[in-house]
Amino acid sequence: MEQGKYYPEEILIEKLESGEYGWLDYVNHYSAEWQEEYLRYCRENGLLTGDSSAEAFVHFKDKELEAALETGEA
Repeated sequence: MEQGKYYPEEILIEKLESGEYGWLDYVNHYSAEWQEEYLRYCRENGLLTGDSSAEAFVHFKDKELEAALETGEA
């Protein structure tokens, strides 16, 4: 995956909404950890890397966070 600059979530959302970034860009510029987790997510689910699997990954992470908040783990 791409190594480079990471941005706060607010900036990434702005870039996504403006069309400057796609979902894969969002994941690549979120954090190095997300890049690694995303590759593992694709491998484990038999997905190709790209905008559609990156979008699915972001939604997966959202649900993971919601579950952690509900159980008090986050």
